[in-house]
Amino acid sequence: MKTAVFSLFIASLTAFITSSVFAGGIDNKHNYSTEYVRTLNRNAATDSADAAVYNPAGVLRMKDGFYLNLSAQEAFKDYWHTAAGAEYKSDTPSFIPGLFGLYKQDKWAAYGALSIVAGGGKVEYDQGSATTMAIGNAIIARSGGFYSNIRNQRLEADSIYFGYTIGGAYEVNDRVSLSLGLRYVDAGKEARGSVTVSGLAPDMTAQMDYEQAADGWGGIVGLNLSPASDINIGIRYETRTKLDFETRLKRDDTGILADGAKQRHDLPALFGLGVAYNIRPDIMIEADFTYYLNENADWNGVENKVDNGYDLGICIEYLFSPRFKGSLGYIYTRTGINPDDMTPEAPELDAHTIGGGFCYEAARNLNLNFGILRAFYNEDTTSSGMTLNKKVLIISMGIQYKFF
Repeated sequence: MKTAVFSLFIASLTAFITSSVFAGGIDNKHNYSTEYVRTLNRNAATDSADAAVYNPAGVLRMKDGFYLNLSAQEAFKDYWHTAAGAEYKSDTPSFIPGLFGLYKQDKWAAYGALSIVAGGGKVEYDQGSATTMAIGNAIIARSGGFYSNIRNQRLEADSIYFGYTIGGAYEVNDRVSLSLGLRYVDAGKEARGSVTVSGLAPDMTAQMDYEQAADGWGGIVGLNLSPASDINIGIRYETRTKLDFETRLKRDDTGILADGAKQRHDLPALFGLGVAYNIRPDIMIEADFTYYLNENADWNGVENKVDNGYDLGICIEYLFSPRFKGSLGYIYTRTGINPDDMTPEAPELDAHTIGGGFCYEAARNLNLNFGILRAFYNEDTTSSGMTLNKKVLIISMGIQYKFF
């Protein structure tokens, strides 16, 4: 009974703590900065230090100097699913920081960044979920009539992947620049769950509590093209990051998990392309395409059940005055996973997202950014009739200062 029942528990928890709060890929997160939140399209960016992670070769289009950029996002997450007539919910918010530094001089630039590259933050199902319900029902079915009710159930998890990026860029000529960077990923996950059943026999509670950690390196190559004064093209490729998660077991009533066991779950590679066009000196539009190479990651065979995902978007920025500009953006997200293979507690749904905000030059060399986005996810249904849904609202504020 243990192997049949609790393997489901383990598989669900492991998948649950890898899903991203807001992303185009199944794992990859893309909302690193406030500038992204207010535009949703940054692959051709050349106006702020966060370009170090979206269009690193494009930082050569910025003025000489040292820039420091800080972003803070609050993600309000509502996840819910319905199974066997019962609805299960989680609404725990997440905080997402971002820090970007850039030094540019003549034809050279060096940059660094701290960003959250994957992870779903914290999610709490205080009344359980479809997974804990299935486990409880399986225990009851195999008890020979000694158990008949699920008294209590709970499931919670937390995950965060810190990305530390360093790199440099070189301007070949007025129209072409190149960049090369490295990113170190430090990933951590933890999960806890319990199910209590009751009946003729004394109550029985099955509990699990464990952590997983992994780290790895990936490369980032960039190319920026400026074929005309009013057109800019940003191209970026991020290699996959090999991640071998090691388990640290705190408690396991099932006897299934092994302390020190390893599980492969890479952060997928991605390709980003952006085209920005200044229609007039006060109006700029940008169109982006980001492709997530899920199929080429090693996920212990799970990658064979998914397709590659993508983001496709467009934004417009309008300069109201020399010190104030507003923006509005849209992206469509295709994750590339079948609903039967999604994690019910954090479903990787396709989405339409709208974002907007403004940038205000509060003082010389000091810019303030504000952004807000809302993701409208497409509800989906599994072959067993379980409905999956979620919604995410992100509010972000940022500040950038150019020191010299």
